[in-house]
Amino acid sequence: MTFKKTIGVVALAAAIGAANPAGAAPPVNITYGYHPYWTGGWNGVVIKHKELWKKYLPAGSMVRFEPHLTGPPMVNAMLADKMQIGTMGDMPSLVATTRRDIGDLRLVSVPMYSAGQQCNKIVVRRNTPDFETYADAIRWASGKPFAVHRGTCTHRFIESIIAKGAFKPSELVFTPIGEIASNFESGKLDAAAMWEPHARRVVELGYAKYAATGTPWNEPDANFSLMRQDFIEKNPAAAIGWIKAEIEAVRFMIEHPNEMAQMIVEEVKGYDHKTAWKALYEGHPDALGGTPETYVGKMIFDDDVIKLMKNGYAFLHQIKVVKSPDMPKNAINDGPLEKALAEMRVTGPIGTIGRSLPK
Repeated sequence: MTFKKTIGVVALAAAIGAANPAGAAPPVNITYGYHPYWTGGWNGVVIKHKELWKKYLPAGSMVRFEPHLTGPPMVNAMLADKMQIGTMGDMPSLVATTRRDIGDLRLVSVPMYSAGQQCNKIVVRRNTPDFETYADAIRWASGKPFAVHRGTCTHRFIESIIAKGAFKPSELVFTPIGEIASNFESGKLDAAAMWEPHARRVVELGYAKYAATGTPWNEPDANFSLMRQDFIEKNPAAAIGWIKAEIEAVRFMIEHPNEMAQMIVEEVKGYDHKTAWKALYEGHPDALGGTPETYVGKMIFDDDVIKLMKNGYAFLHQIKVVKSPDMPKNAINDGPLEKALAEMRVTGPIGTIGRSLPK
């Protein structure tokens, strides 16, 4: 496996050990929603297991960690002020910024971005032919029912490549991610889109095969962290401190793959070390849409991220989830991120995970 480092990472190790400048700020008592069943959200698992929040939040702060299978329950909890910070996939994150009449939620960081290597995975039943390329696989999937979890990054991905003429399923069957896995196990399903680590688990258990990623169709995926705007305004030091914990967590994911996999084994049910490791660190060959980089710790809202966001809002409008196809004003508050990066003397992206191919 290879790990690439961007400018500024060399200085991170020393900066991470520096004293917390928020030490004199008042403590906070927050609930944080995280996503152990989604590789893009594994930074939250690291923050919990390594207790990084104790290192960066004001002294005396308390954090309640609340795990979720999908993003929408976290959005509802944040809108109701039952959760102040959450990390989730791109589509629920964007929806969260459009409910200002209920709660003002802002995107504050981009812990994960990939060229379609984490969420945008197409998998097919185990007894299909061995496809030589993603093009062969997608042709096979045409004319067959195709399962996808509605309103997620996988849904946006599939609708987009259908619109691009990549393939034409007989129907889209909207199915929760857990049920998709069960249907592969029972042999009731031909093809589906799944995010990691769910896709890796059904493949490792022998119920399905990988067929394609989002890369051949230029369909990236991402993960965002959000905060309530009133939390940021009332607790600026804590907001900055949390982002610092995220930065260290993402670096940990990049630099400690075996320990990361072990955390997932301890955190979730049904995953062994090999499956957890492969879900994040093993890539795909070029023929199936693999790329040299499987995960980018972006953190920043650069042009790639803004493009993904704009396409996401347009998709959510298309399926009548949001009222407008345009990005809401002030959807992003990267003030805490900018200060955290500056104080830690690093720049984004903060690092990448390079592809490790199966032997």
